[in-house]
Amino acid sequence: MEFMLMFNARDPAFEPDRDGMAAMGRFAQELVRQKKLRRGFPLASAADGATVRVKDGRAIVVDGPFAETKEQVAGVWIIEAADRAEALEIASRVPHTSYGHTQVAALAGRYGVADPEKNKPFILLFHMEPGLVPTPDKMEQMIAFGTKLQEQGIQFETAPLTDRIAPARLETKAGKVFVTDGPFAETKEGVGGYSLIRVRDRAAAIELAKQYPHATWGKVEVREILFFDRV
Repeated sequence: MEFMLMFNARDPAFEPDRDGMAAMGRFAQELVRQKKLRRGFPLASAADGATVRVKDGRAIVVDGPFAETKEQVAGVWIIEAADRAEALEIASRVPHTSYGHTQVAALAGRYGVADPEKNKPFILLFHMEPGLVPTPDKMEQMIAFGTKLQEQGIQFETAPLTDRIAPARLETKAGKVFVTDGPFAETKEGVGGYSLIRVRDRAAAIELAKQYPHATWGKVEVREILFFDRV
């Protein structure tokens, strides 16, 4: 099954140094050789991101960094693992875990087409507000909207997360990796899924985020993808 690893940084302006990027690259290639890495990418600084929420027909756009969030997502990997235990073992060896938090969540499925490689890539992270339930009706709306974008060559991958397998967060203290099982009491909103899109620029990504059905239920975080790891 597939798991999403989200590499969280405590500093909103965090950008990994050259050595850190090199270490992540080497480990990524190790996972590629093992056929464990399905997709991976670092994100531009959260200071360049935005969140979108639509309430009563009015779009509310908040530019990053996000004061209400202690940590910002700095990168994402999608990995293949036999089970949660293996996903946690892989996450414990990721270089980022030695200096930041790594969050592990299971995917309910991953759907898409070939990357058109036209325009800039962005990830839309769908946040789950307290009490929000992903009902079949909501899922159908998201699928229908995503299908249209896929046909237009805009959205090329999407995946909801599953709550059937508990998420986890890993961090290193005094040289030892600690695992905290979710849900996380200090986090009001978790990520419920994501979509990968290609549009001309940040403004276009924000405008598109406003149109997603999820924006009427919860926040949509818009972040630019710097590049994709070769897998």
